[in-house]
Amino acid sequence: MKYLVKTILLFPVVLLFFSCQVQRSIAGKYTVIQQEKYPKVIPITFYIELKNDSTFTYNFRGGFHGKVSTGFWKEDKNNKKIIISSFIQDIHKIPIIVKETVNNDNSSPLFVFDNPLKLDISVRWTLNVNDIEYPLNIDSLILDKGIIVKSFYLTGHIALRANENIIPIPLQDTIQSRKYNVMNLSNNVYNIAFPTFVNYDIFYYKPLYDSLKLRRKVLWFEGIKLKKE
Repeated sequence: MKYLVKTILLFPVVLLFFSCQVQRSIAGKYTVIQQEKYPKVIPITFYIELKNDSTFTYNFRGGFHGKVSTGFWKEDKNNKKIIISSFIQDIHKIPIIVKETVNNDNSSPLFVFDNPLKLDISVRWTLNVNDIEYPLNIDSLILDKGIIVKSFYLTGHIALRANENIIPIPLQDTIQSRKYNVMNLSNNVYNIAFPTFVNYDIFYYKPLYDSLKLRRKVLWFEGIKLKKE
């Protein structure tokens, strides 16, 4: 009887152990097989890296085009497919982190933006507050006294001068955060930040949600074979 109880108690632990072992065997960097045929352009860089912490990185560069993505991955029950889901599913609803506080010495609403692209002078930012757009400098905005902030969201767009080009060509020239509804209308200081996965590649970000066929050490992505290194 004691042996049976021990076996029952150990079974979930053994199951978890083998599940982790399977995930570790799947994890790795899957790179394009260069002799394959491609529908559009021959890639210079093309890989999906499945990491041990259940996150993935996707990177493509070919010709004038570049695409990146990051998110979570998991294997299906039969370990025949890999399901990937990007952190960002809508480039116009990027999550933001907001900390609200109050400054009793100044009633003017103050927005402080921890800008992850502050060194990129080609990106212009606006802050939409209560459905009114305000130009935003690199990292801050002060509004007139008496304005009660109810909601806001950020918009960033690439503003190039005539005859200027960016190579590789961005996937989109505009990004936008989710709309944030203020928790306490008495607050007047708002510290805004993007999650850490928002960086200088954000204009090349490709939202992914897909189920990829896995066979031995080959991963199929959009009809193209990626082989584990």
